Amino acid sequence: MKIDTFLKHWHLNQNPFVAEEARDDKIYQDIMQEGVAHPEFEKIFGRPDRPNTAVVFGEKGSGKTALRLLMENRLKSYNEEHPREKTWIVRYDEWNHMVDRVVGTEEATQKENFDKIRLEDHVDKIISMVVTEVVDAASRPTNSKVGRELAKTLRKLPRQQRLDLAYLTTLYDQPTLSTRGERWRKLTRILKVNQLVTPNMMMFALGGCALLAGIGAGLFYFGQVIPGVLCAGIGGLIAFGCAWFGIGPYFANRKRRNQIEAEIKVVDHPLNILSEQLGSFRSADLEGLPMPKPKDQDARYELLGRLLRLIKGLGFVSMTVLVDRVDEPSMVNGDAQKMRRLIWPLFTHKILQQDGLGIKMLLPIELGYELKREDGDFFRKARLDKGNLIERLEWTGVNLFDICNQRLQAVQEPGSDELSLNQLFSDEVSVQDLVDALDQMKQPRDAFKFLYEIIIQHCKGSTDADPEFYIPKLTLEQVRRRQSQRVQDLSRGYSAA
Repeated sequence: MKIDTFLKHWHLNQNPFVAEEARDDKIYQDIMQEGVAHPEFEKIFGRPDRPNTAVVFGEKGSGKTALRLLMENRLKSYNEEHPREKTWIVRYDEWNHMVDRVVGTEEATQKENFDKIRLEDHVDKIISMVVTEVVDAASRPTNSKVGRELAKTLRKLPRQQRLDLAYLTTLYDQPTLSTRGERWRKLTRILKVNQLVTPNMMMFALGGCALLAGIGAGLFYFGQVIPGVLCAGIGGLIAFGCAWFGIGPYFANRKRRNQIEAEIKVVDHPLNILSEQLGSFRSADLEGLPMPKPKDQDARYELLGRLLRLIKGLGFVSMTVLVDRVDEPSMVNGDAQKMRRLIWPLFTHKILQQDGLGIKMLLPIELGYELKREDGDFFRKARLDKGNLIERLEWTGVNLFDICNQRLQAVQEPGSDELSLNQLFSDEVSVQDLVDALDQMKQPRDAFKFLYEIIIQHCKGSTDADPEFYIPKLTLEQVRRRQSQRVQDLSRGYSAA
C-alpha cells in the first residue's frame, strides 16, 4: 500500500513524523505557540522583564533547538503584548565566524588551540550582534518606516547614549550588506556627536602647509623675497597649528586602532574605516570611554553595561541571549573537549548574574558529563546554584504521546474529525501500550522515528488491492524492539543517530 493511500484514508495531508530538525520543521512552527512544551519549560523560560540564567543539557534529538525556538517565539509574543517592558532577543547559535576568527585555521583541529577563546570574546560577539542589528535598522532607506522611527528615537537620546552608540558601532559593527563606511557616515548624521575637523584632516592639512612652506623657501632662494617670506611664514604658522592640534590625537588614535584590532578578535575591522571612525570623536570624549585591553574584563563589562543602558533608551528593559548548537561549528564537529573549551568561559558568575541580562544555554549532554568532573573552584566561580540547571532534558511516554497527538492533529484536513494517535492502531493496541513504547524512545526525535517506521512497515505489509488501515500490535512490537535497541546503542555510543 502506498503511504499516500494510508494518509488519505485518515484525512492527513502529510506524514506528521517525517521531520527531525526543529528549525526546519514546518509542523512544529505551526503548533509551537499552543503545543506541548517540556514540563520544565516555565522554569527555563523565566520572566522576560527580569531574565535569569538557565543551563540545560540534553541528548541529540531531545528538543534543545525546539526549546530555543519556542522561547524565541514566546519572547516575541511577550514583546508585542508589553511594548514598554520588551526584552532584546539575541540568538547566539552561529559559531563558525567566531571560532574561525579567534582560534584561527592553522592547526585548528588541535584541542589546545580552543584555549584561546575567552569570556571577552563571547561578550564581544553578543555586543556585536546587538549593535549590528541597531545600525542595520538605522541604515535603512529614508522611506523605511522602521528607519525613520529609529532615527527619530536615536536623536532624542541623551548625548552620552548617542556617544556610546557611536563608540560601540566603531568597535563592534559587523555589516553584511552595505559597506561599513556608508553606515558610519549615515549614523553620525543622525547622532551628531562627531567633530567637524578630525585629526586625519589636520594631518592632511599639515602636509599641504609643509608643501606651501617649501614653495615659499624656494621662492626666497630664487630671489622672490617677499612672496617667499609670506608663503613660508603662512605655511609654517598653519603647519605649526595643525601639528599642535593634530599630531597628538592622530598618533593616539593609531594606537587605539591597533589595540582594537588586536583585542576585539570576533569583528573584522578595516583599518582605514576604523581610523576614520576614531578620528570622528573628540579626544576628550574618547578618553572617557572604556578601551578593551589584554586581560582586562572590566572594560568588557563596562561596554556591556553601556549597551544595556542604550537599549533601555530604545524601549528594552532587558536582554535575553539564547545559546544553542555549540556542537555544530565545522572545527568543533561534536568534540566534547572542544565544546568545553568553547563554552566554559561563559560559566562566570559575574556574566551569568548580570542585571538585565539572561543567558539561556542549551547544551549537548556531553558537556553535562564534563561539568560533573569539575572541582569546587569551578562551581564557586560559576555559582550555578543561582541559575536554573537542568542536568538532563528528559521526556516521559505521556509527554511524547501528547506531542505526537498534536502533530497528528496539526496535519488533518480541515473539517475532519479530531484524530488520536491510538485510532491508527487496531483495537488490541491500547493507549497505555503506545505510552509505554514511546517511553522507551526517551525523546521527541526518536519518538518520531519510531512512529515513522511503524507507518512505513505497515504500508509495506499491505496491498493497494486489499488495504488494511489499522496498524496491528505485531508491527508495533517489532518496530519497538528495533528502535529501543537503537536508542540504547546510541546512548552507549555504539551507533550513529
